[in-house]
Amino acid sequence: MKREQGFTIVEVIIAIMVLTVGLLVLVNSSALVTRMIAQGQRSAIAATDAARILDSLRANACTSRNAGSAVAWRGGVPVDSLKWAFTADPAAANHYRLVLSSNYKTRLNKWRRDSMETYISCLI
Repeated sequence: MKREQGFTIVEVIIAIMVLTVGLLVLVNSSALVTRMIAQGQRSAIAATDAARILDSLRANACTSRNAGSAVAWRGGVPVDSLKWAFTADPAAANHYRLVLSSNYKTRLNKWRRDSMETYISCLI
C-alpha cells in the first residue's frame, strides 16, 4: 500500500489563520509606530522652539526680565504657544528662576503642555 505525503485541508486552513493573525498584528504595530514617530516630531519641534527662546531670554536676563509669550506658526496654523515668566529667588539676591511653558498640538488637535526651567545668577 502506498502512503501519500502532504498537508490536509485542516492543516492548510490553520496555517493560513496563523499567518493572517500575524500579519494583522504587524500592520497594527506599524501604524502605532508611525503615530509615535509623528508625536515625537511634534514634540521635538516644540522643544526646539522653546530652547531657542530660553537661550535668548537667558542671555538678556540680567538686563531685562519681562514675562511674555509667543506663538509659532507653520503654514498659517498655530502649532506652538510659548509663555515665560521670571521670579526672584527670595533666598539669594540677584538670582532668578525662568520658567517657560510650551503648548503644542497633538495628532488629535488637542494641546499638550511641557515646561522648561532654568536658574539665572546675575552677580556680575
